[in-house]
Amino acid sequence: MLLGWRPVVACLVWRLLCWGAVQARVFSGDVVSAEDGASVGVSCLQEECDWRGWSDFSSFKKVPVFHPGEQDGLVMTVLHETTGVVLLRKTFRTWHIYSHALDLVWWVGRLRAGRVVVLVVRGSGTYGLGDAIPALTDLGSLLARHAPPSALLAWAFIVGGRTLLETMSPYHRPSNTSLHAHFLLPAAPILPVLPGGLVPVSQERVCDSQAALGPLCDPVAPLVMTLSLVEDGQKEEGKGKVGVVVCAGGRFQYLAHTLVKLLHNRGLAPHHVIVVFSGLPTPEVLTFLELLHLRHSVVDVPLEVPSINHRLFKFYREAWRVGVVTFPDVLYLAFLDEDVEVSPDWLSLLLHLAPALTLDSSLWCVTGSGSPHPAQYRDPRRVIRAGRQPGWGYLLLAAEARSVVGTWPDAAQTLLYDTFLMKTVGRGRECVFPMLARSRHYGVGVNTEPEIHHFYFLGLPLHDGSPAVLPPPETLTQQQYDSQMWARLRVAVPVTRNPCAPGFLRAPDDGPPTDLVFFFFMDNLKNSLEWAMLGECVGAWPYSTQAMHRGTVELPQAWGGSMWLVGVPASPYHTLRPPAVPTWRPVTDRQLEEHDQYFSSLRPRPNLTARTMDAALSHLFLSASLPKDDKPGPSLAATDIPPSDGTSDATPMDAPNNTVSTVTTPSPYANDLTAITTPSDSAGDLSALSSTPTRSSPLLESLPAAVLEGTTEPVSPPHNNKTDMYVENSEFNSTTPTST
Repeated sequence: MLLGWRPVVACLVWRLLCWGAVQARVFSGDVVSAEDGASVGVSCLQEECDWRGWSDFSSFKKVPVFHPGEQDGLVMTVLHETTGVVLLRKTFRTWHIYSHALDLVWWVGRLRAGRVVVLVVRGSGTYGLGDAIPALTDLGSLLARHAPPSALLAWAFIVGGRTLLETMSPYHRPSNTSLHAHFLLPAAPILPVLPGGLVPVSQERVCDSQAALGPLCDPVAPLVMTLSLVEDGQKEEGKGKVGVVVCAGGRFQYLAHTLVKLLHNRGLAPHHVIVVFSGLPTPEVLTFLELLHLRHSVVDVPLEVPSINHRLFKFYREAWRVGVVTFPDVLYLAFLDEDVEVSPDWLSLLLHLAPALTLDSSLWCVTGSGSPHPAQYRDPRRVIRAGRQPGWGYLLLAAEARSVVGTWPDAAQTLLYDTFLMKTVGRGRECVFPMLARSRHYGVGVNTEPEIHHFYFLGLPLHDGSPAVLPPPETLTQQQYDSQMWARLRVAVPVTRNPCAPGFLRAPDDGPPTDLVFFFFMDNLKNSLEWAMLGECVGAWPYSTQAMHRGTVELPQAWGGSMWLVGVPASPYHTLRPPAVPTWRPVTDRQLEEHDQYFSSLRPRPNLTARTMDAALSHLFLSASLPKDDKPGPSLAATDIPPSDGTSDATPMDAPNNTVSTVTTPSPYANDLTAITTPSDSAGDLSALSSTPTRSSPLLESLPAAVLEGTTEPVSPPHNNKTDMYVENSEFNSTTPTST
């Protein structure tokens, strides 16, 4: 009997080991990048499981001019590290050089460690990667910095871990070429999603089923949102005064970030807020709202409308109605979109300035959106008034909102919601807003114009919430405000220098800092070509005469004074122009050409000199140093690569976690190798890959021969009967409107 226990224990140990080996699942990933489509698929190796992924191909048309569409760009797919389930799929239109790369940075920066990410180009997606290259490099990419403007690209990696696959291939349009790649993914062990006891179980479930929720799902120190963020005994500044309406579409990640920022506002309690949806929110969104103790409402917006803007127009009307009904007794109503973040003092600023709306009938809104002029010093204490759209994160009198809801039509001459408000509600009146923004539109929506969004919204700073002494509301009434402007402009020093040349906004050449004034031609307060040209040159909002007060713009400068821009004769302040001071009005061909050249220099095109295949090969494949009596063989990439000192320039910083640095990165498995695809019309660029150097470097000797093989395959959609399966949280499955 004493000896009988040993076989039993041995059997139990063997069964546990065998059971563990069976449970160690390995997923097989397949990626296709092509001009007319892309796909990402995940399947199991040891057992049968449902195919996970997506496939999106269109018929290839050999046209000389390629016009990227909404489906083209860099497609990000986020996989669950344990189950392989698709948690998120989003396309970034990085064929455009503005805005979309910064949006990509925002999303990847909110991914929790351990998630599996696959980035693949569909059609075109490398030309506008510039702003995202540092972030992608920090995540471990070796090829993003070298991706040519027209290239097929696939990269699979573990956030905070290692690269599973990275490959690219340049091509020239039109080209029926596709890049096929493969990787193996060992399933991560089942571990607690968040540290035990810190957050509710419901928050853990949301974090396990979603991606890119940022601090809420930090695996080390998650943000706890189970209680009201209004501290005990803290004064509720908006109690009985204001109701906040958050207009939400189908973008959970944007909404989560916005609501967390909103509830960090001093004095704001959850019962001041209601979130309005068009269409039923997902169970994860409802769970999240319960965590924040927030109410919500779902409005019925017909799907049978001519365009998305028709639907948005109707949605905002219904959201206003919900606000009026939900907060019947408040003095003010504030409105916020799901992709607008606010500073901790956003509500405090709105409520401090709101009395000006009752003191002066020429005002109709207070907005946290800052001044749209980039070339100015942003003093957090300064507040101005001007005619403009309400922007994002604004407040108005509840009585006025009730009146508007009663007359809001089904359609209008303009379907852009904020333009409609300015024309129909504003009726020529002005808004009050800070120099330094308290609300900022950070998301990318259906009406986002990338270049405008990039320079006039994404790039503007947001106040950190530190205390700032604001002016009394009565100083913003038209009488007092105009009195202050007359006083300052009377002593301002006129300047006549060229605004479309460097140094226009420099400090006075001698003497103490003082205000400067520049007079330009403008005979129409609603439309002015001269203002558009001047605004482009000096760094002011050039696309309309919004953000002007009576034809005048103030640009505060860090040297202590302001540059005033006064339109002649549209502005009443033009009478202060001395007779000897000319009015700027470019009319000659030389002046117009000077403007075009100077403005173009302010927005240079991306520098693509280092983004070539030759540069990638030079960076990743430096030949080893040779003995003095040996003659070097041909270089792998080009004959003009200088001899190295025996060390690759792929330093540990370039190749995190000791990932092998090649044009195609092998996975940890010996047989899991992905060869770079060589398009027929660009084979010459990579011909050296198939040749054997006279003396190869140690790096090349360590690679199996399969890595150096090239293949060319025509595009063909995968013949998988599950390619049309539902993708969790796919942006293409959402029918809810996206805020502009």
